[in-house]
Amino acid sequence: MSNLFNDGNMADFLNRILSLGDKIEVLSGDEEIEEGSYVYASDNFIVWTDDDGHMNTSNLNNVTVRKV
Repeated sequence: MSNLFNDGNMADFLNRILSLGDKIEVLSGDEEIEEGSYVYASDNFIVWTDDDGHMNTSNLNNVTVRKV
């Protein structure tokens, strides 16, 4: 898996493939937590806003992030 991240981490990978405002889906297992917009990722956390404009942080060890 280190080839996928080029010796970085998941936060670095997300920052390379996603841009501020990209629509994302945040899932926990098979269940969708919510859709929202990407802000940034750092230190194994993703920062995103939901459709109501609330700022959220999620631990990248516990969620899957999908670009929609």
